[in-house]
Amino acid sequence: MRQARRFLPILAFALLLLLVWVGDASACPNCKEAIAAQGNGESLKTGYFWSILFMIAMPFGLLGTGTLMVVRAVKRGALPEF
Repeated sequence: MRQARRFLPILAFALLLLLVWVGDASACPNCKEAIAAQGNGESLKTGYFWSILFMIAMPFGLLGTGTLMVVRAVKRGALPEF
């Protein structure tokens, strides 16, 4: 418990430093120039839409594929029944 109390101010300072520094590290120079050269943000919005959609779908796809493989292995007799 004593070590945690000593560690807490260091952690708070590190978080404060990170929050102050994050504003400067928002994007690399190439990304800033590409966004500025695009004009409207329609294609950027579409890109974010598809990336979020794929990130949401990926865990379900992996879980479904794993479940399907286990069920098929049980039906074939390669694994014991549950």
